[in-house]
Amino acid sequence: MNFLKKQAAGFYITVLTVVLAVASVVSYLINCGTDYFSKMENHFGLVVCLLIAVVLDIIYIAGVNKKGPEKYFDAVPVVCGVLFMAAFALFLVARVSSIATILSFEKNAQTMSDLTSAIVGMVTCFLAAIFNIAGSFCKVVKN
Repeated sequence: MNFLKKQAAGFYITVLTVVLAVASVVSYLINCGTDYFSKMENHFGLVVCLLIAVVLDIIYIAGVNKKGPEKYFDAVPVVCGVLFMAAFALFLVARVSSIATILSFEKNAQTMSDLTSAIVGMVTCFLAAIFNIAGSFCKVVKN
């Protein structure tokens, strides 16, 4: 219980960022398995970007809790932010033409369901980037 008492807002925001990033990876992998998107090329670079960012965020939380706020930990949220935005851009690039096609020509229940899982993945990826940016301005551990 002492561990949770000494945590500041940055800890909880970073944990939420990790959860959103993992949800984005899961959503992308589910979307890759849908009928409409399974025929397309999958960009696993975004999965790699998200997983590296998750690992770095976990190392960041553990490092700040163990060693305190050191100067070299300040770069981790910046690197994670770049990785989250790169993953979002890759997700958008991979699905933007399909989104336009579905909404313009192939709009039915099945394609809209497949599209919904893609949009959920994009939104969770973007929210992970936003929460990462917000968490970078907050302390992880109370003094």
